[in-house]
Amino acid sequence: MLYKLNKLIARYFLRLLGKPVITGQENIPRTGPLIVVANHTSLMDGFLLAVYLPRRVTFLSAAYLFRLPVVGAFLRAMGAIPVQNGGSELAGMRAALWVLQEGGTLALFPEGRVGAGNKLGPFQTGWAYLSLKAGAPVVPIAIKGTEAVLPPGAVFPRRSKIYMQIASPWTLAKVQRPGQETMTALNMRLVSQMEQMLQ
Repeated sequence: MLYKLNKLIARYFLRLLGKPVITGQENIPRTGPLIVVANHTSLMDGFLLAVYLPRRVTFLSAAYLFRLPVVGAFLRAMGAIPVQNGGSELAGMRAALWVLQEGGTLALFPEGRVGAGNKLGPFQTGWAYLSLKAGAPVVPIAIKGTEAVLPPGAVFPRRSKIYMQIASPWTLAKVQRPGQETMTALNMRLVSQMEQMLQ
């Protein structure tokens, strides 16, 4: 109930800021394990994914976000998994694998932090490891406009147009021990596709 309530509140909040334009929702598989990966230019991005993906989403989020007043409360209500460097990183990855093994949807931002506009930051390979380890499809998502709604450092959002493009899923075979070379190659492929989607 708490998840549904937070999703409903976030939906009305986003509509007040300007109804987002969403394309490609039909590309989201309705059942089975799934990883969605998106670019990250604003703290609004998580709200957007939670509201407009047609499945319940579990976020894999940086631990520091849980300390922020509104964002932290939202993440906890959504059952997000905190990840940070150190001992808790392994625990976070294990929890993420469990979500996928149970047929759930995992959402994460490979840049690991809020970036600047349509210029992508370096992508981490955690998403590739999880996808290969679980044999879960990957859906790339490009988000535009959220940095104008809530720029980094801003406290109050403003009205502006938001766009979210959902690409077709990648189907990756399950691998018992994903190699770094394979994960790096997948990362490069994802960056290339995301750059094209953001043009």
